[in-house]
Amino acid sequence: VSTQSTGINKMQASTIIIFLSVLVLGVLSQTPTKPVWPRYFSASVAQHHYNNREPPRFFRWFYDSEKNKDRLDGITEVFGERTWAQVIFDHTIQREYVVLYQPSTVSCYYRNINTTLPKPNLANVEYIGTALIDDLPVYHWIETDRTRGITFQYFETIRYREPKRIDVSNDREGRSETWLFYEFDACAQDPELYDVPFFIRATCTSF
Repeated sequence: VSTQSTGINKMQASTIIIFLSVLVLGVLSQTPTKPVWPRYFSASVAQHHYNNREPPRFFRWFYDSEKNKDRLDGITEVFGERTWAQVIFDHTIQREYVVLYQPSTVSCYYRNINTTLPKPNLANVEYIGTALIDDLPVYHWIETDRTRGITFQYFETIRYREPKRIDVSNDREGRSETWLFYEFDACAQDPELYDVPFFIRATCTSF
């Protein structure tokens, strides 16, 4: 009786596993709702440029749609020296602030914004299936602009619907780049992150 009971239990467990597998496959095969770019976030980002000589970049990106500001923190090269940089983009007044930190020294510069950060309108992307990025299941979306020769790919995590990867290629100009997102925090950050301290701002010069 014990052997028969064990066999029945194994059959029941196998049936449950098969049922759950079919259920998961069914869920993944359904077309999800269109993705939406987050209103706030903080994320570590690796940016790779192809077909040119720009080295990869790694930085922390903060974004707040209500303040209409971005901030990038990372290492950069200035006058042949590696230095820590904080770059704040105030889109309301179209101004970019660059604050450079070195031992015992802080310098600040500003200019009109001439850098583009991806905040894609995802209304026209098409769902083409699922994929794995760092062993994490993601939805894969694509949009193609044949007139301009641009292909845009967007990957978002299935569980949280957060950005995981962006690929943009421009066939006409022979350029492409990839943005990989890590440690994504989809919530509003401390608003002071987006302001240059007044005692530093007082030293800012145009460049």
